[in-house]
Amino acid sequence: MTIEEMKAKGYKHYTAIIEKKLVTKEVEVWAKDRYDAETILANASEELSDCDFEEWVESEIHDLTESICSPIGIAAAQSTVTDCNEDFYRDEE
Repeated sequence: MTIEEMKAKGYKHYTAIIEKKLVTKEVEVWAKDRYDAETILANASEELSDCDFEEWVESEIHDLTESICSPIGIAAAQSTVTDCNEDFYRDEE
């Protein structure tokens, strides 16, 4: 399901910051609820990680809030997060 379809179905808008070894700028997802938003962000954080490093630190999600507006700047990670967001709801189309 695309982001536009999620918007049309009334999914809630959430923003968060993903912290790994580096911190992303704020990214956004559209989800039915906070639990789904956390799951989508966790999936995206795995896509962003490089597990080949020996000193790998588990990802953390920070500042997850329901939001009425998009982040001020677009994070480099946003395209990966959007792909994970759309994949998460693919079976609901």
